[in-house]
Amino acid sequence: QVLIFTSSAMVVFECSKCNETVKKPKLQKHLETCGSWYVTCIDCSTTFERGEWEKHTTCISEAQKYQGNLFVAKENQNKGKKKQENWIENVMNKIEAPDTKISPQTKAHLTKLLGFSNIPRKQKPFTNFVKNSLNLWNDKQINDIWDVIASANAASSPVPVAAPPVPKAQPKPVWAGWKRALDDELRESGGRCEWKRLRTGMIARYQKCHEGEASSDDLGVQALASIPEGYLSNDDEFVCMPRA
Repeated sequence: QVLIFTSSAMVVFECSKCNETVKKPKLQKHLETCGSWYVTCIDCSTTFERGEWEKHTTCISEAQKYQGNLFVAKENQNKGKKKQENWIENVMNKIEAPDTKISPQTKAHLTKLLGFSNIPRKQKPFTNFVKNSLNLWNDKQINDIWDVIASANAASSPVPVAAPPVPKAQPKPVWAGWKRALDDELRESGGRCEWKRLRTGMIARYQKCHEGEASSDDLGVQALASIPEGYLSNDDEFVCMPRA
């Protein structure tokens, strides 16, 4: 039987100096106070030096730890967990930024709040969560906390890329008849053109206006039949624009 579990537990470390268990958001402050250089993840028992533990953003859950090969994560679990971790990481970076203007009171509330692993990312449920978890009922203070969180994560949101404009369909050229096609083709050829090449050019002009309406053989017959006698030469295979 395959068992399916979900877990949203935050990474928790044990300090090697004082043996206190500390959740990741509070670990940096603890190390500065305690002076320890090593911490151990309580889930995977891996020991990290200072500067290494920050990369340990996720770990095995209780289900993975005790179920082993029987553990199967839900399909969207990893995606949602990663999104939550990035959301919290953005808030931590905002708090720790050197140029931060967050009030000490708001920073203290945020630090305490980040010790929880299931913080809602929507404002209304977040407000209720803060009231119940921090026992904080001052709406202004709660709004100040939310403003910091919203600001931290708004900065990391990808800028939507505008869709490229749809090119306007070019209108088909209007067919003005074989005589116009003949004159235009000769004019572009310098007033003189070999008849086979002329026929090909006239067919191409027709097809630009009437795509797929007739075969090239039929069009070739129509093109040649439209050439007046005055355009033909008795000495060679060239068709020439008559002199004015």
